[in-house]
Amino acid sequence: MIIVFDGFCVLCNKYVVWVFKRNPSKNIYFTNFNSVFIKEKYPNLKLGNTVFVIKNNGEILTKSQAIKHCIKYLEINLIFKYMLFFTPNFFLNFLYDLIARNRYNIFGKYNECTIPNSIESSNILN
Repeated sequence: MIIVFDGFCVLCNKYVVWVFKRNPSKNIYFTNFNSVFIKEKYPNLKLGNTVFVIKNNGEILTKSQAIKHCIKYLEINLIFKYMLFFTPNFFLNFLYDLIARNRYNIFGKYNECTIPNSIESSNILN
């Protein structure tokens, strides 16, 4: 699985680090919207205010579907995991869109596109 995220977004970077730390098998890879990997392999991907998950079969997930898919592979509190899975997608997507629209104002923005240093280079797709 590949997580494609906004490298300028502070919140997105924090999410990526959070996911990496909770993925013991290290089978999740990360890249940002501006990477050569995305431009070459997925040139038609419509980048916007959402994180993308590219599943191993090539299926692309966005918003709450992407978040839920990632959560399945993480070692996290089971109560949190079940609460997330039983919350309707329409509600999670509403919250997601609200946060995505305001993420720079609330959490800040980096001056350049980054991938957090705490992620092992073997899990980064440039």
